[in-house]
Amino acid sequence: MPEKKKRRQKNGVVFNGTHWSYVLRVPDETTGKTKKDTVGGFTDEKSAKLARDKARVALGNRDYISPTKLTVGEYLTQWLSTKKVAPLSLRAYEHVIRNYLLPNLGNLRLQDLKALHIKALFTDMSEVKKLSNRTIQHTGAVLRMALREAVEVDNLITVNPATRVKLPRVITKTPHPYSVEELNRLLKAAQDHRLYFFFRLAAYTGARRGELCALRWSDFDGESVLISKSRVSDGKNVIEQNRTKGGLNHQRRVPLDVETIDQFHAHKERQALEKLYLGADVWKDTGYVFVSENGEPIHPDTVTRVYSKLTKKAGLRYNRLHDTRHTHATELLSAKVSPHIVAHRLGHRDAAVTLTIYAHPDIEQAENASKTFASRMRDE
Repeated sequence: MPEKKKRRQKNGVVFNGTHWSYVLRVPDETTGKTKKDTVGGFTDEKSAKLARDKARVALGNRDYISPTKLTVGEYLTQWLSTKKVAPLSLRAYEHVIRNYLLPNLGNLRLQDLKALHIKALFTDMSEVKKLSNRTIQHTGAVLRMALREAVEVDNLITVNPATRVKLPRVITKTPHPYSVEELNRLLKAAQDHRLYFFFRLAAYTGARRGELCALRWSDFDGESVLISKSRVSDGKNVIEQNRTKGGLNHQRRVPLDVETIDQFHAHKERQALEKLYLGADVWKDTGYVFVSENGEPIHPDTVTRVYSKLTKKAGLRYNRLHDTRHTHATELLSAKVSPHIVAHRLGHRDAAVTLTIYAHPDIEQAENASKTFASRMRDE
């Protein structure tokens, strides 16, 4: 057996008899002292020296990062476990990471990840798997978000390679909310349904589905409703969040008109009759405004299914339940109600968001604008 060559070191480059390594003295930001960083695995002395020189330059520029064997998959799993977001958002992140990122990029070392790897992933998603641009864009957004923390928080990589890959464009569909006449037709079709008041309140307040599902009788003071919670479905379970989007401290009080206040009391009487009919021993007194036949809080998906059936019953074109919110906002803005007031009712912190999303110009408004400009030109 040939004698193993002795370990030798020269100018920070080490040969152990089989592979080459380089050694670097790296300052510890906490203690101020230096610590030895040994990086190996090089097949020849030249490669080790080139890597050493590159590391020395990075150290001089204060952007040196110690090598790690951490894989993309390990990092994404770790990142996801510490992410504090809404349940539906977390479920969407988990779906993207599990189905697209881990199978394609998971085994790569995090520090070896390049833009070309990410570009290849997007090409495969588009041309082989025939996934939509929206799915690819969302995948890219999640990866960018995670890698940004790897750069800025965890100091594991120096640059975010995901920002170097262009994401496909997604053409957003312009919502076409129901007109007042169409909305009235919908409410008329719903009038005999036990959840009629849910759709009435959604239309007359612009509240979100989850906000109404979380509404309790204690939130109604006889003149307004306090919207401060939301019940959302993650596909398996319903989770109640003790906050909602926008508003002051994630809550807002929405004043009600006289007719809606009367409807509120009528709905409470109907619920009392249901309790009486079912029996106090079977009825579950949960305190929610909108409940199932036994008093349990209504499932958000149940409301959506009922809404879909009611739109067909009314002979209306397809629209989402969320689009009643669009109708509420659009009608108020068309009536010249202050955008700040509308923003408060909808739970937006910034009135500019309200105007951007809900100020839908109609044909009549466009024609009036043309006539107004032409008239001013004639008067000049």
